Amino acid sequence: MNRTFWLVMACVFGACLGSFLNVVIYRVPRRTFLSGGSRSHCPGCDAPIAWFDNLPLLSWLVLLRGRARCCGARISARYPLVEALTALLIGWVFCTSEVGQLLPQLPTGPQWAVLAFHVYFVAVLVACTFIDIDHRILPDVLTKPTMVIGVVGSALVPQLAAGSFVANPDWMDGAAYSLVGLLAGLVLTYLIRDLAGRVFRTDEAMGLGDVKFMGAIGAFLGWDGAVLSFFLGALLGSVYGGVHQIVTKEARIFFGPFLAAGALIGLRYKAPIVHFIFVEWPAWQQRVAPSPWVLGAVAVAVAALLVMVVRRGRNRS
Repeated sequence: MNRTFWLVMACVFGACLGSFLNVVIYRVPRRTFLSGGSRSHCPGCDAPIAWFDNLPLLSWLVLLRGRARCCGARISARYPLVEALTALLIGWVFCTSEVGQLLPQLPTGPQWAVLAFHVYFVAVLVACTFIDIDHRILPDVLTKPTMVIGVVGSALVPQLAAGSFVANPDWMDGAAYSLVGLLAGLVLTYLIRDLAGRVFRTDEAMGLGDVKFMGAIGAFLGWDGAVLSFFLGALLGSVYGGVHQIVTKEARIFFGPFLAAGALIGLRYKAPIVHFIFVEWPAWQQRVAPSPWVLGAVAVAVAALLVMVVRRGRNRS
């Protein structure tokens, strides 16, 4: 069986995972994840949904065409969107992983373990993204366990910490790298939140949910991944926030989805980005005389972007 077959299987698994994430996204903010019953129910008439009407993508697109079979109520397009997005992301994670590169040869146990942890991380990012969009919260029930899983996973599978400053990590290197990343994510976001709150005289320029979410991201990506994710989140959030304010006149935005997008980029491209920043960029500075002015302009732009994001941050966690 070639890599195309495994890629298709990864996307099918991702679509099924997306179907489960739809349940998480709906139930967790309502605190009914464990008490909402084992079967999904129609939001229109509360009738149980049959298994053949709950097939990822196929049920909404082909069998039901966007309407519930029981009562004819419209089914939000959000459901197939989450399933399709998760399928694409899991397929991408698989293709760019060591497992995906090695198959059909037999990968090692640690390679499978790294892939499994990354799949979990992507699932948390997707769930937090849509929960934040809908409810302006990043729930502790997702962020706090992810902090623990990131640290413990990096100790059990030190390869999670490889790719930046640690060439051949052991379990202590992995745990330390993850723990420092967790603390870096928490401290960085909290300090910016506190500073912005003092400057703009508001109780919360960003929610504590953003702080804990960054801690979870740092636990998986390390301190350099946490800083990179925050910078990319600020960049993407600033662009979106500016356009959003022009179009809607509304200044408040959700920050979680942009942090998640930054974390996704860092998950696979952290190593080359870090290499550029710490190796290629200093070498370029030595070769180009006006580089201090360029560096100063970049620093001012980054600071402005951070201020814009913080100022548009939501007022509750």
